[in-house]
Amino acid sequence: MFYVVAFFHIIFCVALVGMILLHSGKGGGLSSTFGGGLGGTFSGTTIMEKNLTRLTVIVVALFALTGIVLFFLG
Repeated sequence: MFYVVAFFHIIFCVALVGMILLHSGKGGGLSSTFGGGLGGTFSGTTIMEKNLTRLTVIVVALFALTGIVLFFLG
């Protein structure tokens, strides 16, 4: 059980790093490369950025959950 949770923890870790790098900062970020800079809503963020933020929050929650489970299993 420990190794299965550790495997998913590593997957979530790598996915989280990739998603954070995709977010646009002051310079536009890597998300503008994949069509994120084609237009925005009234708040100035694109739909791609909003969806990326939602997905990042989900992966953060899963990463934290697997970390807690690993703490109690270890």
